[in-house]
Amino acid sequence: MEAKKAILLRHRFDDVEQLRRHLHVVDGATLLFYRDPKLTVPNGAPVLLEIAFESSEQRRSLRATALARAEGQGVWLSVPNTRFARDVHESGLSPRKGRRLATDEMVRLKRAGGGEHMVRLLDLSIGGARIGGGLPASLATGNVVALTITPPEAGRAPEITRGRIAWVEDGEAGVMFDRDMESSRVAAGRLFRSLEQPWTQAREIRHLPNCCKNGEILDPPVPRVRADGKQSGTG
Repeated sequence: MEAKKAILLRHRFDDVEQLRRHLHVVDGATLLFYRDPKLTVPNGAPVLLEIAFESSEQRRSLRATALARAEGQGVWLSVPNTRFARDVHESGLSPRKGRRLATDEMVRLKRAGGGEHMVRLLDLSIGGARIGGGLPASLATGNVVALTITPPEAGRAPEITRGRIAWVEDGEAGVMFDRDMESSRVAAGRLFRSLEQPWTQAREIRHLPNCCKNGEILDPPVPRVRADGKQSGTG
C-alpha cells in the first residue's frame, strides 16, 4: 500500500445537505459512492478524494480506499473512520480560510531539541498541514517543529517549513506554519503549488441531477466492511 500512488478523484455536490445524504456509516467506516462507470480501479487501491460544492468555495479532502465495484455504475469508496461523517451530520462543515490539498507524500518531522521521524503529510494549506502515521508518542500541542519534503525535481533543495503543533488527536496532528519567517512562508507556498498541480488533472464527477428527488437516493446497495477494512458482502 505504501508504494502505490493514490488515485486523485473529485466529487462535486450542490451543497452540504446533498453530501450528507450520500455518506453511509458502516462497521466503523464512512462509505461514499463514486458514480463513474468508466473508472477502473482495483479493490484496495488508495484514493485521495476531494469533495467540492457548487454553492461555495469550500472543499474537503479525504483519504480512502476503493472498497467494491457496482458493475456498470461506479465504485464504493471507504474512509477508515467516521469522523468526517460525524462532523457533516452533526454540524455541517465549518468554513476554512483556504483550500487544503490531500496528498500522500512522506515528510520528515523534526522537533526542536528532539529527534526526526518520517510521517505522512495528509493534507496541506498555505497556513498549515495535517500529519499522521508514525507520530512520536510525546508529540504535544505547542511543540516547535520543522517539516522537510524533497521536491520531485532533481537537483532542487528540500523544502523546509517551520511551525507549531496546534492539536494532536487519534494518531494525527495539525501544524500551524510560521508565517512571520520568510523562508518558512516561501517554502510553504512552493510546496502548496507543487501539490496543487496534480489536482488540476483529477478525475471529477458531479452529483446526478435526478438523485435526491422526493427523498430517493440513487446509490446502489451499500456493501458491508469487515474488520480488516475489506468488503464482506452487500446489505
